[in-house]
Amino acid sequence: MGKDYQIPPAVLLLQCYIYIAEGLMMMLASLRNENKIFLCLGPFNTEQERFIQHFELLQKACLPDHASYFSFRETTAHARFSTLSEYNCFKDAQRMAKELRSNFANDPDRMAELRRIEQVAEHNCVALNLLCRLGTLEPSLKISFEFIHHPHFAVAAVKRS
Repeated sequence: MGKDYQIPPAVLLLQCYIYIAEGLMMMLASLRNENKIFLCLGPFNTEQERFIQHFELLQKACLPDHASYFSFRETTAHARFSTLSEYNCFKDAQRMAKELRSNFANDPDRMAELRRIEQVAEHNCVALNLLCRLGTLEPSLKISFEFIHHPHFAVAAVKRS
């Protein structure tokens, strides 16, 4: 009989970060593809150069597996709000953060971090659901990103103008 392999809580916390980052990436890609906002045009860095600058350390660590600019480009080129609602990374991050609470009950810093992750995930999940329902149908929507709950992960703020 083999032992059940348990994934360490610290690795699951990293997975929460990956879910939130992936959710934000897909949300931004959908906004770019459908609403033509958050386009990164400029005379300096190409999209591929920005990708390398942002993800160089994760690529060295092979997180996620086989990440490359070309797989990123292929994934984000087809991102649409109609398909994002089926694959909501924010819900996965929120669920996982709640499950991790018992593992970090004696660590106040980790508990605070889990609360911040849950807040980012919850707010972005609500924003994503709103964008999926209204999307391009509501031209008066203004979307901005704020770092109100976590220093590294933005929260989408969706408002009518």
